[in-house]
Amino acid sequence: MNLPKSLFPLYLSVFVSVLGFSLVAPIFPLYALELGATHLMLGIIISVYGAVQLLTQMPAGRLSDQRGRKSVLLIGLLTFAIMPLLYIYASNAYQLILIRIFGGVGASMVWPVAMALIVDYVEPSHRGLAMGWYNASFYSALAVGPVIGSLLYGRFGINAPFVFWSLFATAALVIVIFVVREPPIRSGVLSANPHRSRLIIEGSMVTFIICCGVVMLPGLIGGFNMTLLPELALSVGVGVSQLGILYMAYAGTNALSNIYFGRMADLGHRRLLISGGSLGCALGFAALGRGPGLLPELLALSLLGLSSGMCTPAAAVVVSDVTSPERRGEIFGIFNTSRMLGVVIGPIIAGLTADLSGLAGALTAFMAVTLMISALTLSLQDT
Repeated sequence: MNLPKSLFPLYLSVFVSVLGFSLVAPIFPLYALELGATHLMLGIIISVYGAVQLLTQMPAGRLSDQRGRKSVLLIGLLTFAIMPLLYIYASNAYQLILIRIFGGVGASMVWPVAMALIVDYVEPSHRGLAMGWYNASFYSALAVGPVIGSLLYGRFGINAPFVFWSLFATAALVIVIFVVREPPIRSGVLSANPHRSRLIIEGSMVTFIICCGVVMLPGLIGGFNMTLLPELALSVGVGVSQLGILYMAYAGTNALSNIYFGRMADLGHRRLLISGGSLGCALGFAALGRGPGLLPELLALSLLGLSSGMCTPAAAVVVSDVTSPERRGEIFGIFNTSRMLGVVIGPIIAGLTADLSGLAGALTAFMAVTLMISALTLSLQDT
């Protein structure tokens, strides 16, 4: 596999963290609606988590450049362990907004820092594979988490997924405390001023911006899935008990394709991977809701997962190639902020368009946005 063994505890902690988060995915929209949220308010509740990260990921990444990755990562994982328990005591939809603000701050200390850690550990020739495995850890947990969450909900009630989420986050915290180490590359960086070096290599700004646009795609897809996928599935005859299978189809294909296309990104042709994957995301939205029953939705979500897994590791590699190693935490703070922008605007687009023109209008809006991003990738230059 040609990856340092020190990465695998980090991948495991990412998997465990996301597994807890994804337990509540099938039930959270219904849970918020039961607490009195409208579709638009549901979109706000979901998007505020990413909105907070828009403001806090870059400072969190910069802090990890100055103080070290591990300490910042631990603080973020601690908030993951606390936040799920707060949901249990929420009595109205407005309280959910406050809880997700708290969680958004914590998430800013986890995802960009974890990505920076991974890139710190590996040689440039293996960054695609390393980021592919990071994304695979993330999306494989998203694949199995909703299935487990649905089972927990059916067997033990609404609180069970939240309790197990807290337990999984605690397990990730323990893994990082006792196993994950600060990478050797950090020893010289921490004593220096990371702001003296240029953030982006001269002439690469357009490439960096386009790659940040590309990484919005999984955020947009996730925002749609969190907000409207349960309702869309029910409208075409998919039962509540089958919702977990739909989430698994998207996340499972995403996880597997990230590993394969991450390796491909190390071999070159990154522009082709980025453009092809972006276009595939648009086609996936076009295919959603086109036929009755489970199979058409499984195929459409699998296409979305495959396409997202094709473009995102290549975009991450390009970003690491055209930016400063000394400011890597800050860089991936910006990169992950772009993904969170998709998470923020995705639910808002979903809620507004669903209220105005129904599910069909929402799907058309998402297809248009992804087509626009796909068109922008034609201006990329291979690195």
